[in-house]
Amino acid sequence: MESMIHDMAERLFRDHVSHGLRADAAAGQCPETLWTRIEEAGLHMALVPEKAGGFGVPAAEALGLVRIAGAHGLPLPLAETLIANAVLAGAGLALPRGRLTIAEGVALRLERRGGALHTSGHMAMVPFARWADRIVTIAALDGVDHVLSLPVKDLTVTPAQDLAGMPRDDVAVDLALTDADAAPAHRSMGGMRGLGALVRSLATAGALETILRMSVEYANDRVQFGRPIGKFQSIQQYLATLAGETAAARAAAEMAAGSYDTAAFALTVAAAKSRSGEAAQTVGALAHQIHGAIGYTEEHALHHFTKRIWSWQDEFGTELDWNRELGRAALSSPHDTFWHFITDSTAQGVLT
Repeated sequence: MESMIHDMAERLFRDHVSHGLRADAAAGQCPETLWTRIEEAGLHMALVPEKAGGFGVPAAEALGLVRIAGAHGLPLPLAETLIANAVLAGAGLALPRGRLTIAEGVALRLERRGGALHTSGHMAMVPFARWADRIVTIAALDGVDHVLSLPVKDLTVTPAQDLAGMPRDDVAVDLALTDADAAPAHRSMGGMRGLGALVRSLATAGALETILRMSVEYANDRVQFGRPIGKFQSIQQYLATLAGETAAARAAAEMAAGSYDTAAFALTVAAAKSRSGEAAQTVGALAHQIHGAIGYTEEHALHHFTKRIWSWQDEFGTELDWNRELGRAALSSPHDTFWHFITDSTAQGVLT
């Protein structure tokens, strides 16, 4: 998944996402200038079809931007805006300028009042809500999924944050919707959880690659007892485990990205979110073992990435949640054996 759009993103993030910028964002300062650069490059529209104003690149290629953003610890809702714009375009709704975010809408009530739609309820831990212009979510009305585009200025936002200091706000909703705010989804999407799990898996894969690189560099540079600590067998075993976990998480995330908008998506994203969560736990712990105390200091960049992957573990379904979904899918599979279920790329099972 290498392309010109990936090269553009790499250059942009390498030049403008610094340790200081991540620290400022964790302290509550939104990097507005960097978002302007992202919009000027059009990265936020990469997942939108060309006929709707997007790049028209394959979905897997567009979603590769999320992994790159994760690898740089981008403290902005690029992943969320990518998904939000794609969902809005699919429902035929207008694509607004500015930062967008996504949220699960299962706790929202969607109903008709007279001739108009009205939604009310509460959404917890909405990524970057206070920095966003709109929240895009999916709620059901009479058994039909509807895409909602909710203007943040008309909502009640209570600031909160995740372990990495990124906005994860609580949002109260009580809003009459216009035709520009809501439309039936073009197909049943099963809510926003799967799409959110996809981008968290990809971002985790990217962050894991950075953590691995930092750990290898530190092990080669840090001298103890007259030689680099990377020469010690225990550290070599840690690094080998980091490399294996990172490769597995990326493979699972890219498999899910490759199945975007296909029948196999629900199953592959469940595997990706589960596998990336497992890798996050192992890699984060071992990376801090390798770095020792310095990895926990504000001056070192490691904690910006480990805190992110640990926070992403619990967003849009935990590892346990997705493992249960995989178990249900396996039990409902029409295949005769479990081996056929896990080796059939078209296997779907039943995900709830």
